[in-house]
Parts: sequence; structure tokens; C-alpha cells
Amino acid sequence: MNNRLATPTTEHALSDLIRWKTGAWQDPGMVNWYSGRMVQSESTNSLKNAVEIATIRRFVRGSEIVDIGVGTGRAALPLVADGYRLTGIDSSQAMLDETRRLAAGAPITLKVGDVTSLPCSNNEFDCAVALNVLVHFPNWRESLLEWKRVVRPEGRLIFDIHSRDHTTAAYGTDQTKWPDALKRTENNGDFAYYMARASVDELVDFANSAGLRLVAAVPYGAFLGGGNVNWLSYAELDATQRFKRALSWFARDKNLFDLGLFLEESLTAHLTPRVTGRMFVVFDNCPDPEGNARFAADVAARDAALDKRDFAALLPWLPLTLNEYATELERLLQPLRSRHFFFLLFKTLMARQPDFNFGGVIPPDAFEQLSAWIEQERIDRRATEIARGWAADAPFRFKGGVDVTVGVEYNLVKALLEKHFGLFNGGRQ
Repeated sequence: MNNRLATPTTEHALSDLIRWKTGAWQDPGMVNWYSGRMVQSESTNSLKNAVEIATIRRFVRGSEIVDIGVGTGRAALPLVADGYRLTGIDSSQAMLDETRRLAAGAPITLKVGDVTSLPCSNNEFDCAVALNVLVHFPNWRESLLEWKRVVRPEGRLIFDIHSRDHTTAAYGTDQTKWPDALKRTENNGDFAYYMARASVDELVDFANSAGLRLVAAVPYGAFLGGGNVNWLSYAELDATQRFKRALSWFARDKNLFDLGLFLEESLTAHLTPRVTGRMFVVFDNCPDPEGNARFAADVAARDAALDKRDFAALLPWLPLTLNEYATELERLLQPLRSRHFFFLLFKTLMARQPDFNFGGVIPPDAFEQLSAWIEQERIDRRATEIARGWAADAPFRFKGGVDVTVGVEYNLVKALLEKHFGLFNGGRQ
């Protein structure tokens, strides 16, 4: 399958994009800024880092690891601490200098090199890792062939990339119907915003042609915000200031962080690339067409389970039982801020799939409160619509033609809620 872009593609345009992406971090000042940003505890940065490093640790194998596009060592240095022998490759000497500084004497080999031309011998490593690298490059297939060269037979390749199945699920394949923010990420002429995407079908096709086994396509970043948009909920969540404010709490609220980590690791990671905009892909360096066919069939089965809109249908692929999910959510949803954040997710799902059956996975008291909050928001919206419509139909004006109905909307809404909805007055109507 072709990796289609939003604008006409030429070899010259792609070369310019690749060259720009490769050279973007050569400047030491930019590297210093980037290094600081990587350790900032703002918004969901810490959660994103925790999920990414944990996923890499889950799949890494062998003892000799090459980190391609090592950057400032965000993936490499934790692996060094775990006892792996690391070689880091980056096109930027400034990046490598910063990694060396952050390593603080820890053993790591660093080399200047390009993602499509590694300064490494054939079959030199047990595993190749890349974090936040291929998401930037349209030539991900060519890059992976080079990475395969330096990995031993039966070795492993681990990398992240954006999910084309996700954007298709959200908006279809007709890009004229996509929001501008999404169109921009497919434009190979808009270097700073371009994002490389792959579908499961594309990954399977590539694996078969390259002599690889597709081991995993792990979705993550269901609600990380920033450059990790969930396009299924873009209009309702990611594009709203309310959700962005909620995400800002993650940096300061450990309870909220724990809830996010649980949802990512115990739920999102076990679904399919259809549900999030980003995924980790794991290949083994051995041909396995039959295994790749089984992998594709399993993804299709999980997608079919998602279509049933019943949480119980997903349980064969999930790591916990229904009772275990309910028990953990009972604990995690006690703090009000955590419950409010979960409400934003719950409300969005119910708006899109009102018949979704949670089957008891959400504790009864929490489910009752979340449902009540949805109803209260509905009442508020309806009362406001009535008040605004009334004000538009029957304006009050002072001398001089000044419309004062805008100012009375608030009192009118309060009166409507009290008289007709039993709010603010103890339920008396």
C-alpha cells in the first residue's frame, strides 16, 4: 500500500523534507533547549516519557543495543542503567555531546551517523531502538531496511510511528473532509508539522517484503495532547481549552498521573492502532509470512470486538479481569480531580457511542455520578439555549437603543433552572 501524502509528492520535495528534519538539531543552542524540555514536568510530558520507556523496556531483547537517533539519550540512558551495552547514533554532534554530559560517566558508545546510513557493521546488534525518530521521516521503509542490516538474525527492531488506521477511523480517507490541523501533518511541504504514518496493512506488507516478523503494534498516547492528538476525540477534547487545562494537571497531581498510567498500560496498550494516533511497532529479524497473517487477523478480531461496544468483548485481549479493573478504578477515581478528568473521557465516549456497555467496569457510585454530571450539563445547555432564544426574540432596550438582554441572561438561566429543573432550590419545582 502507498504512503499517500496530502500534497503532490516529488523526489525533490521528499529530499528537502528529509534534509530539513535531519539537520534541525545541529545547533547547540537548539539542543540545549530540547534537552531542557525533555525533563520538564509540564502537562503530560512525564506520563508520555514513562509510557514510552516502559514499552521499550517491555520489548527490548539481547545485550547489545543500538539507539538510532539517540538524541539526548532519553531511551538509551535508562537502558544503560538496566545493564545493556548501548551504542547511540545521531546525525547531530551537538546531540551526542549532550547525551555524553547527561550520561555522567555511564558507559555508552556514541557515533555520528544518518538513519539510512549507520556507521555499524552487519549483524552487530541484538536490538535496534528508535524513540521519536521515524515519526518525522517519510522514508521509514528505507530506514528500517538499513536498521535490519545491523541487527542479528532473530534480533529485534523497536520504533514508534503515527497510526494511519487511527486517522482513517476518525475521518476516513478523503482528506478534503479532514480538519486543517490534521491536513497539515500530511503535508510534506510543511516540514515542522509533517508526521509519518503507517497502517497495520502497510506494516504487514513491509514485513513480508523485508523478511521480518511483525510482533506488536502497541497503541499509546490516548490522551497525551500536544503532538499526540487523538483524532477520534479532537473536536470534543483535544481542540478545547478545557481539556488542555485538565492535561496541565498531570504535572502536579500524582493521583492523576497514576490514573493516566493505568489507562495507558492496562487498557490502551492492549487495543489496536485504530484507537490512538501513535503506536510502537516491534519487528523481529526473521521472515514469517504466516505469523504476519495471524497478527493481521488478531488485529482485525480486536477491531471487531471494539465495534461491539461492549467492554466484556475486549476482555480476551486485556491483562485484567472485569473485577480487577473495577477495583483499581474504584481506588483511582476517589480524588475529585481524577474523577473529573475521567468524566471528560467518559462523556466523549457516551456522546459518540451512547449504547456502549461498560458491564460494571466503572464502580457503581462513580458511574452514577458521571451520568448525573452528563445530565446536569445537558440541562445547563438547554436552559442557556432557552434564555438566549428568549433574549433574541424579545429584547429589552434602554433609551438610546442599548440592548440589555445579554446582561439578564444569567439571572434568567438561574430562574429557569430553579423553577423548571429543581436546581438551586433543593429540588422543589
